[in-house]
Amino acid sequence: MPSPVAYTTYATPAWSLAQIAARAAALGFEAVELRAYDGHNVPSGLTAADCAELRRTFEAQGLSLCAVGTSCRFAPSAEEARGSVEEARRYLEIAARVGAPLIRVFGGAFDRAKVSEDEAVGRVAESLAALAGPAREAGVRIALETHDGFSAGALVGRALRQVNHPFVGACWDWLHPCRVGETPRQTAEHLRGWLIHAHTKDARRSANGGWEAEHFGHGVLPLGDIYAEMMAQGYTGPLSYEWERGGDPDPENALALYVKGIRALVAATNC
Repeated sequence: MPSPVAYTTYATPAWSLAQIAARAAALGFEAVELRAYDGHNVPSGLTAADCAELRRTFEAQGLSLCAVGTSCRFAPSAEEARGSVEEARRYLEIAARVGAPLIRVFGGAFDRAKVSEDEAVGRVAESLAALAGPAREAGVRIALETHDGFSAGALVGRALRQVNHPFVGACWDWLHPCRVGETPRQTAEHLRGWLIHAHTKDARRSANGGWEAEHFGHGVLPLGDIYAEMMAQGYTGPLSYEWERGGDPDPENALALYVKGIRALVAATNC
């Protein structure tokens, strides 16, 4: 089965659920990753009735929900890890109710002067292990993203090997491993056997030496190499576009360019 083309609503936080569903369908998306709508992130207190209505809104447009994006993070402190574990339990229930097969979580940034890498990896692994049983019960997997303190696939892979559970895997954010110096081949090897989700994007160097979002195919990330590495592992999960240019007055343009660009990349790689 080919990977569904999706986008995370981080790109369109002000849109209503009805707007998101209608525009995503019109632009040619097959799925949506629910992260934000109506000016706020997905609440962890959605009721069963809320979830049923939300699910109907997307199904009416012929769309599936491929993931629920959360802000859960575990590495910064034991206290934050405990709170995020409880919050992630609620999101697992929400995902099951709306028909999303996974939730996305972060390892989290951590102060390396106070928290060792081993301690951070251990705390993330312990938290994910505590969630593995509830995830199996809900029928919803958990994807740990290459992001913030865990931008390197090496750290995500270490945590996942410690958990070693089929309902806990990796989300490969296409920017962050490159940003911290990993090649696509290295990231792919670190995530081998764990890859269940992907945040596609493109970026370029900014004037201050950092990174900034760029329209898909117009930046400098090795998109073809990343995609080829994923396909070599038999990846069939979502290709979920994360457009991160905050305050973009016309996110629909970026989304339209992505649909065109990702379909061209897939065709070129698979021919």
